[in-house]
Amino acid sequence: MPTIGLIAGNRSFPIHAARSAKAQGYQVVAVGLKEETDPALEQEVDRMFWVSFSEIGRVPELLKAAGVRDVLLAGQIRAERLLGDEKKMDGVVQQLMRFMPDSSGTSAMKMAVRYLESQGFRVLHSGVFLKSWIPEPGVLTRKAPTPEERADVEFGLKIARQLAGWRVGQTVVVRRKAVAAIEALEGTDETIRRGGRLAGPGCVVAKACEQEHDMRFDIPVIGLETVKVMLEAGVSCIGMEGGRVLLFNRPELVAAADAAGLAMVAL
Repeated sequence: MPTIGLIAGNRSFPIHAARSAKAQGYQVVAVGLKEETDPALEQEVDRMFWVSFSEIGRVPELLKAAGVRDVLLAGQIRAERLLGDEKKMDGVVQQLMRFMPDSSGTSAMKMAVRYLESQGFRVLHSGVFLKSWIPEPGVLTRKAPTPEERADVEFGLKIARQLAGWRVGQTVVVRRKAVAAIEALEGTDETIRRGGRLAGPGCVVAKACEQEHDMRFDIPVIGLETVKVMLEAGVSCIGMEGGRVLLFNRPELVAAADAAGLAMVAL
């Protein structure tokens, strides 16, 4: 039986990835962060290790001891953790952070991938076990975007790609080609809430990643909770890049969008 190492961040991505990998015949060895990872992950994997954020340097030795060579990065680490006291982190983390050009999550994950590769691991596409949840271009819901909504989505995606390239965020809220909110440290859901308050009902959300985005980490994600937030904020349409965004539990998510009359489109 092949073995996959799962380095888990927060929220439900690691759980979905573990379930899918197991269903495809893999043995899953996971490393979770005590401060971030859902404890429920332990029930979904064959073997589980727990480390604190300050002990991340231990991850390679734990995985090697378990016979792991292929690894998957799933889930996020809250960006504010990178702004904590560097002296409380282990020596490996401190050394890696000195080579980071900035304290963004993207720079941290790029450095993590390089470090894992230097230790002999092969880092896989983060959505490798959930390909059916990554939509190709097209309208994803029963309701298609109106011409005005589509124009706002196209406008928003251009800006979102630039923001992602500058390591700012991946989400933009737009109405009538006016930008109401851009994502930073607060994350997608809070960005949408703020944009909805400013732009009012009928605004759209655009989610994208940088042109040369490394899909081995930080793949843009849209989940059911984000759809609920969009509805509360008065969002009428969400647009994303085809083949580059992961829809968690896609059938349930699209069904919820259909029930609420929300348009979803991948371009």
